[in-house]
Amino acid sequence: MVAQIVIARAKFVKGSPRKLRWVVAAIKDLSPLSAISRLKVMPQRAARTLLPVLQQAVGNAQNNFKLSPEKLTIKSIQVGEGPRYKRRDVHAHGARYDSGTRHKKLSHITVEVSYGA
Repeated sequence: MVAQIVIARAKFVKGSPRKLRWVVAAIKDLSPLSAISRLKVMPQRAARTLLPVLQQAVGNAQNNFKLSPEKLTIKSIQVGEGPRYKRRDVHAHGARYDSGTRHKKLSHITVEVSYGA
């Protein structure tokens, strides 16, 4: 039997890729259902960002491919860097800190779940 892979993506998500990857490291070895339950109780803001994407991947497998959610495994969760918004800060920062420019980071999240071996 060939393993079936189901993908869910979220692009231009507000949040730093570094902080999202920290949450991904905590759930990468879990099954999707236990990862969802773990994300619901995690205090990190990045967990609330990652939760709908993982739920979407399980929902895609269940509704589009008629796969059982109990037999799914997380194949990979990738967090890539998106564009950055530049915002000015009016306080003095000196010459070495880019004149008070703040970079608001965006991320791209890709979740792959597999069914079978």
